[in-house]
Amino acid sequence: MPRSVHPYSWVSLLVCWGIWVINAFDREIILRLGPSITEEFHLSPEQWGNMVALIMLALAVLDIPGSIMSDRYGSGWKRARFQVPIVIGYTVLSFLSGLRALSAQLSHFIAWRVGVNLGAGWGEPVGVSNTAEWWPVENRGFALGVHHTGYPIGALLSGVVASYVLSTFGAENWRYSFFFAIIAVPIMLFWLWYSTPERVDTLYKDIEAKGLTKPELDVGVNVGKGQGMNVFIKTLKNKNVSLTAGNTLLTQIVYMGINVVLTPYLHYVVGFSVAASAGLSIIFTLTGAFGQILWPWLSDYLGRKWTLVVCGLWMSAGIAAFYFATNMSKLVLIQLLFGVVSNAVWPIYYAMASDSAEKAATSTANGIITTAMFIGGGISPVLMGWLIGLGGGWNSPTGYIYTFFAMAACALMGVVLQLFTVEKAGIFAKSDESIFVK
Repeated sequence: MPRSVHPYSWVSLLVCWGIWVINAFDREIILRLGPSITEEFHLSPEQWGNMVALIMLALAVLDIPGSIMSDRYGSGWKRARFQVPIVIGYTVLSFLSGLRALSAQLSHFIAWRVGVNLGAGWGEPVGVSNTAEWWPVENRGFALGVHHTGYPIGALLSGVVASYVLSTFGAENWRYSFFFAIIAVPIMLFWLWYSTPERVDTLYKDIEAKGLTKPELDVGVNVGKGQGMNVFIKTLKNKNVSLTAGNTLLTQIVYMGINVVLTPYLHYVVGFSVAASAGLSIIFTLTGAFGQILWPWLSDYLGRKWTLVVCGLWMSAGIAAFYFATNMSKLVLIQLLFGVVSNAVWPIYYAMASDSAEKAATSTANGIITTAMFIGGGISPVLMGWLIGLGGGWNSPTGYIYTFFAMAACALMGVVLQLFTVEKAGIFAKSDESIFVK
């Protein structure tokens, strides 16, 4: 754990972490509610996969243009204030989607959730950049790792809340689960008050006084009107960013896939109730938070590239091991082992992009990573629904086995892409460029 870090860094991390928890909760809650939603709207595996894909692909639409706008608006306290109305806006939409009168029809429900994810996708790279800009560069992996522990915790809460709502109010009232995200509003109002130029100036002076490297401040003012697309294209041509984005896409197929598959598997194949299936499908998040501190912290020393390679191999083996989950004890053990890396890679992807991007393009680089992630998140439900249908439908174990091995293959392909990047951090960092990165 970093020593002598200024309290402002910790407060900013706590705020951004809290938003990340709520983001994860709100995004994953529909996956925990899968059996209830499919039964109310009478959806086949393919229809369920297509619906989730549409909702998840909405996360990718505004990432890059929103990141360019964020970089142009400014960094530090300015980026924090840029984030506030975005988060409050999509939080209100999420709350409204929980009102049955507004979402009784499938098309209306999908429209509300697409609206939520348009805003959430826009806000995600902004929030990641926000975290990075309140911490010394030397502690970036640690900060982003702790920040991202909010995701497995949010995913865990989605299972807990879904199980509580379904068991307390009945499966027909699954929409009540969406009301809990409204807590984001007071958090964002605090962040609006807290993010001031005076605090950032004090923080950066403290960072320099301790011999550490401060993030660049207000680099976005150098990105003039009409230059956003040029910055984006130049950043995309950075092979460290583009290859890491490819790995991110493939890994998200794995992560979204297990979330799509596990709850219906426990309900339709193993035979648990919808409430129990929602609760048991998030066991891997218990070790996910631990992994998100361990691996990003190690990446500050070992480097991003090789940490991602190790995590990718572990993920491939872990997801393939679900084939052997023939009883409850094995299911729990495999989930816990898989969880050690299941959430760990995302902050390292962002750290790799932040390390490799030009100073005026941090959020743009993170936006490319986020867009790739959400495209993978959109592909995954379609692929998983098709494989489950191919294997005989909801009640047949064969289709679920197909999904496990398909996800393992995706993780391995991601490792291959990462091998062609150049290390930018840690003890294996290279000061020169290679033929693979320009």
